[in-house]
Amino acid sequence: MAYFLGRDVAVYITTESTVAAESINITAAMAGQCEAAAAAEAGLLFAQGMSAVATSTYTAVADLTGVDVSIGATDEDITYIGQKGTGKVEIKKEMTVSLTRKKKNNLWDTIFNGPTASGSLTDYLTDQSFGARWGLDGSGAKIGDGLSNPKDVGDGTNVEYGYRIHVQLSPSATTGEVMGFPNCTINSYSTSLNVDGTTEETMEFGTQQGIVYGADGEKINATLTLAADY
Repeated sequence: MAYFLGRDVAVYITTESTVAAESINITAAMAGQCEAAAAAEAGLLFAQGMSAVATSTYTAVADLTGVDVSIGATDEDITYIGQKGTGKVEIKKEMTVSLTRKKKNNLWDTIFNGPTASGSLTDYLTDQSFGARWGLDGSGAKIGDGLSNPKDVGDGTNVEYGYRIHVQLSPSATTGEVMGFPNCTINSYSTSLNVDGTTEETMEFGTQQGIVYGADGEKINATLTLAADY
């Protein structure tokens, strides 16, 4: 587990799409709805499409106070007859990224809880009550409902399931590092109320895919996950 102060890193949230128009935001500061579209009101953009690799093209998460990164794996223990050592066979990765920021609007609340705008629903859906926890549905500028097999969310070759969290360890430094956590879904959301201090909110993302890295400290890795990797 690694914990970074918000002032020490920059974090960018993108969709798992290389089309700029396939971004996710909410429609209004109050009584807003989740929508998949390129444009958004100031401060209400949640995730941009990965249309470029330069970090300068993206909007970093504002008012970030802390980033908690947990990197691990799920193993299967195998005991061999007559041997003390136990085999550790990796089943899958277990990555968790928790972002904490000063709460200033209902963007994260709406993304987690919903509702979703009717124009961003897939054709067979009428229920707007869910949020955008699972990113896009793979058919264009539509929000997923979490009911599809993740490897099927895409074009059959590449997977567009979830979000990609980019953690820039040394902002604006070509010698730095940008870690990318692909195909993250939103696990939880919470708000911390403080009567004599700042109200903060925390959103936790989780993925079973391995970390990807940008070419240098000012570039993200925009290569989509292959369906074969699922």
